[in-house]
Amino acid sequence: MLYLFIKQYYKSIIIGFLIIWLSLSGSKSLVPGRMLNVPFIDKIGHFAMYGFFSAMLLLDSCRWQTKQRFNYLILIIPVFFGALMEIMQMTLTTSRRAEGLDLVANISGVAGGIVLAHITLKVIEKFRS
Repeated sequence: MLYLFIKQYYKSIIIGFLIIWLSLSGSKSLVPGRMLNVPFIDKIGHFAMYGFFSAMLLLDSCRWQTKQRFNYLILIIPVFFGALMEIMQMTLTTSRRAEGLDLVANISGVAGGIVLAHITLKVIEKFRS
């Protein structure tokens, strides 16, 4: 059972581990916006990562098939995952801090991921037909 879950969602699992690494890493070199002086670049990063994570979860849930429906319930994972990452940043790291706007960006990214997943399936459908 676990094997089948991992087989179906391995792309999403990899993205989840990438988010963990990026969220808990203390390296300032991971934030190029500070070097470029781009305001709110970290919020854009949160939005993008959680959008991509959510889109991948939805696409994996329908096995990338245009005739199957998305399992929207699976979006609970990135919402709680984002909140957990903020709590872990607050408690486990000294170089990172939790911010409410990060959580807002994460949840907005989840909403954006829904749109991205729908667009991706439409593009796949056009290429297959």
